[in-house]
Amino acid sequence: MAFREPAFHPASGSVRYGPFPVRTGRLAFALLLVLVALVVALAALAQDHLTCTPGATCVVTRAFPSRTLWFPMSALRDARVDIERGSKGGSHGMVILVMDDGRELPLQRVTPERAAEVGAAIRAGLSSEQRIDVTLRGPWWTFPFALVMLAITLSMARSAAKGLGRFRLDVTRGGAALRVQRYLLAIPVSSREVSLEGVADVRVERGTLGEGWLNKGEAPSPAGRIVLVDRSGATRPLTDAFFPGEAVHLRAASDLREILDLDRRRHGVEEQLASLPRVVTPLGARVAALWTAAAVGAVAGLALFGLTGLALGLLRTRDPLEVWHIAAGGGGGAIAGVALTVYLTRSRPPR
Repeated sequence: MAFREPAFHPASGSVRYGPFPVRTGRLAFALLLVLVALVVALAALAQDHLTCTPGATCVVTRAFPSRTLWFPMSALRDARVDIERGSKGGSHGMVILVMDDGRELPLQRVTPERAAEVGAAIRAGLSSEQRIDVTLRGPWWTFPFALVMLAITLSMARSAAKGLGRFRLDVTRGGAALRVQRYLLAIPVSSREVSLEGVADVRVERGTLGEGWLNKGEAPSPAGRIVLVDRSGATRPLTDAFFPGEAVHLRAASDLREILDLDRRRHGVEEQLASLPRVVTPLGARVAALWTAAAVGAVAGLALFGLTGLALGLLRTRDPLEVWHIAAGGGGGAIAGVALTVYLTRSRPPR
């Protein structure tokens, strides 16, 4: 009696692989440093240039935000120098142009010595009816400092964001190959094909990321990659690099085994996935994270508030920090930081 072999049904379907976990706290801190570096850089680039032509006009040209002011030189009565002292003993000077109608036009903050020098030059030009041409610049030395801070921040962000992106695994060529396509912010960035010929199992290979910026005693993030195993035991990794996470690899490997119609194995990826406990943040660590988030969020909110105000022309780099600035920027940032931390530290499935 002849027996017929069962009909062959080629594998088909796709698997979503990722997104992978990232160190959100370190990434948020890196973004905060980016904001601070931008504020410092903008303060260094701030500049006021005053030119007055006798019998004509005075022109004040501001570098950031870009703005030009005109008024008759005859309307300029005096130049006053105010010295402001900070809470930590530092001080800076501000040249204030005084108009005939009582209006005042403050210029860029500089050192007290430079402010006195510029004020004297303006008064001398007014008394002798000579041309006035002076420039007040921000602290230039802070610009290299901002660049160094930005470089450190980018290194920290790169270390914290190694898991950004996701993969899509598509069975192609009638079940003969698997297309592995990586997406970053929904944009395809790379693609490769891996043969499915003779595949007998799908496993997760553990590895490390080689992270930088780890705190003392902090363990590296768990990492892995999916590998196809053929009947001889040889492996074919789907990715060259390892990506952070544990459950994300097991989950995708389990889904891939399902569409390839592979039988479950003892201690296979399905059992490993089921044995992972939920992620629960200890109460003490959660309280500490909330305090940190409030502080970091306040600084980030204040920096973002300042950048937005400068970009819209509502604030100027020479304006003093006021209570409502702290309440609006710092308070809003602290609330946002706490809310985000509450969400991130909730009890959740492993990743």
